[in-house]
Amino acid sequence: MRVSWKRWLAAAVVGTSPAALAGTVVEPRARVTLEERYDDDFRLNDAGATGGQFMTKVTPRVGLDLKDPTLTLESFYAADVLMRHGTGRVTLDHRGGLTVRKLLSRRLRVEVSGGVYRVTDPASLPRESVARSNQPVLYGQSRVYVTGRLSRTVDLGVGYAFEGVRVLEVGREPGFVHNPFAELWLRTTRRLSLGLEYRYQGFIFGDSFEQAHGVSGALRYRLSRQTTLTARGGPVSFMGPEGTGGVVPRMRLELLHEAGPFDMGFVAGHDLVGASGFTNALWADFAGLVLNRHFNGRVSVYGVASFFRNGRAPGEGAFTWDENARVAQGYALGAGLEFKINRYLSMQTTVDRIAQVGVDEAAAGVNLARNVAAIRLHMKAW
Repeated sequence: MRVSWKRWLAAAVVGTSPAALAGTVVEPRARVTLEERYDDDFRLNDAGATGGQFMTKVTPRVGLDLKDPTLTLESFYAADVLMRHGTGRVTLDHRGGLTVRKLLSRRLRVEVSGGVYRVTDPASLPRESVARSNQPVLYGQSRVYVTGRLSRTVDLGVGYAFEGVRVLEVGREPGFVHNPFAELWLRTTRRLSLGLEYRYQGFIFGDSFEQAHGVSGALRYRLSRQTTLTARGGPVSFMGPEGTGGVVPRMRLELLHEAGPFDMGFVAGHDLVGASGFTNALWADFAGLVLNRHFNGRVSVYGVASFFRNGRAPGEGAFTWDENARVAQGYALGAGLEFKINRYLSMQTTVDRIAQVGVDEAAAGVNLARNVAAIRLHMKAW
């Protein structure tokens, strides 16, 4: 029996024999992105010098995907080499991720995902408001979710999520969030499902430990075959150090639309979050919008917008605009155009405006507003 090099590679990665992968589609992936950008973020210059400069970014990325009727595995590692023309400074960032979806039976499914990021630019992290500083950041997140069908109309899911961050600066403490949860979904009609969720959050920042218990109701409604609305809400009981605490409202609204040439995603809400890199638990207001328009198989455009606002838990400055409150806020706007030359080459041009202004937790006097314009060439080896 002849076994391709792709199967041998997959066997080495996942620790199975090539014979065991006989029914599996193995897809190694390799690509390189070349980017020329203008960026006026002072943190990317030497010694915080003001003024923008042109930069060249090279990103090699490798990955391995496995697929069979019951398994989907996607993994990647990418290195970002950023060379600044004005100062000659060069930095190296690292990103890696893994997603696994396994169907154990007709009723039972497991999903595992995670990512690790070591970056000099906190704005490139998957969550805004993390580590509002001019120092490199180590950030990670993971999630395990198991869902089972109890009956034709009832699903039970249990999971655990983790998030951690550390600002790579002398004297900075790491921050972590541990989040086990359980949820029950009832399909009342073909379009409507009702849910109930319990969530625990354990916030750790240095020697500080805070926690929260929350119960939320949920509604998921299919507005059409392409559009789904999900809403969650309920009280969260927060317990801080030395007996401090309170009740925080949790609200989250999601709207997803996927229909051929047009995709849209919208999310907004209010919740408790952690792992900011500067303090323990925070309340957070957040909103985000993503639009994609595919004109044909080659040309597409996108637009993104997001906003965040947060402060000390349980609610310091949350429902007022007091200038003395220790509140941080920011937004991001972006747009891009992509042209696919062929299956191996594509070009992209983007513009972004990012503003993250910290008040108390950020470095003194730091205004993280920036403008970025970039042209990218994506090349796939396979």
